[in-house]
Amino acid sequence: MISTKKLNDIKKILSKAQKPLFFFDDDEDGLCSYLLLKKHFGKGEGVFVKGTLDINYINKVDNYKPDYIFILDKPVITQDFIDEVNVPIIWIDHHPPIKLKGIRYYNPRIKDFNDRRPVSYWCYKLVKDNLWIATTGCVGDWFLPDFSKDFSKEYNDLLSLFVKEPGEALFRNKIGELCKIFNFILKGKNSDVKKCLEYLEEIESPYEILNKTTFKGKFIYDRFEQINKHYKILLERAMNTEIKDNILLFSYSSKEYSLSNFLSNELIFNFPDTLIIVAREKDDYVRLSLRSTTYILPKMIEKALVGVDGYGGGHEHACGGNVAKKDFIKFIESIKEQIKNQK
Repeated sequence: MISTKKLNDIKKILSKAQKPLFFFDDDEDGLCSYLLLKKHFGKGEGVFVKGTLDINYINKVDNYKPDYIFILDKPVITQDFIDEVNVPIIWIDHHPPIKLKGIRYYNPRIKDFNDRRPVSYWCYKLVKDNLWIATTGCVGDWFLPDFSKDFSKEYNDLLSLFVKEPGEALFRNKIGELCKIFNFILKGKNSDVKKCLEYLEEIESPYEILNKTTFKGKFIYDRFEQINKHYKILLERAMNTEIKDNILLFSYSSKEYSLSNFLSNELIFNFPDTLIIVAREKDDYVRLSLRSTTYILPKMIEKALVGVDGYGGGHEHACGGNVAKKDFIKFIESIKEQIKNQK
C-alpha cells in the first residue's frame, strides 16, 4: 500500500506547487487520476501520454516550465527523460516496480507486489472528493474499490450494490458506459481531446455527461458517440473471430482511433478462458493489447520478444506492446509455443 504518511507527503508537495505539470496514461485510470488532483488543487496542466514517457515529451516541459512534474499511471519512463528534467518529479504508479534515478516514486507494489490498486484509488484517498471520478477510474482499470458501495448508494442507477466483480461493473452496469466515455474521448485528434479534457475539468456530475444536461456534458457525450460507432463495428467482428490454440487473435487497421485497450477488456470478459490478443496495424508496427485470466503475460511477452524488434509489458494479466510487422508472426508463434508447453 501507499501509506497515509506518503499520501500526505504528496499532498504537501501539491499544495505548495505553483505550476505543476501532470503526465498521465491515456486510459480511464490515468485520466481520472489527473482529474482528481486537478479538480481538488485547481492548478496545473495535464498531458496524456501514449506509450512510453520518453525524451520526446521534453518539449512539453520546456514550453510549460513547471516547478513540479507529476507522472500518473505510466508503467514505463525512460531515464533520459528524467535526466533532462531539472525540476522535482513525483511518480505515482501501480505497475510492477522499476528502479530509476532522480525521481520520487510511490507504488503500492513496492511493499506488497500483489497490491494492484489503481492510481485513481490512491489519488482519491489523497483528495477524498469527486467519488464518481475515482470509481470510474478504478472500474475502468478492472478493479472494484472499497468505496464502491458508497458510490452505489449515491448513484444507485449507475452501479448495483450487489456487484462483486469489476468485469460485471464494467460491462453489465451503467458505470461501464462512463468508463467507456472516459476511454474513448482520449482518442482522435489532439484538438478534440484537449477540448474534452478542458470540459471534463469543469464537469461536476456524471449525469451532465450521461444525460447531456449541460452543453459541456453534451459535447463530451457526442464526441464519445462518434467513436463508439467505430467501436461497435470492431467489437462485432472481434466477437465472431475464430479461437485457435486457445488464442483469440483479432487484427485491425485504423489510421484514426486506437480502441484496443477497451476491446481486449470486453473480449476477456466474454471469453475468460482464452488468451486475447488485439493487434492494431499502424505504419511498420503492430500495436498489441493482451489479456488473460490464466497466463502470466509479462513473462510470455519477454520470451516472445527475443530476437524481435519491439517492446511490451504491464500487469500480470493485462499488457500492451509494440512489435515490428516483419516480426509479428514470429512473436505470435512464440506465444503459441509457450501456451502449448504449459498444457
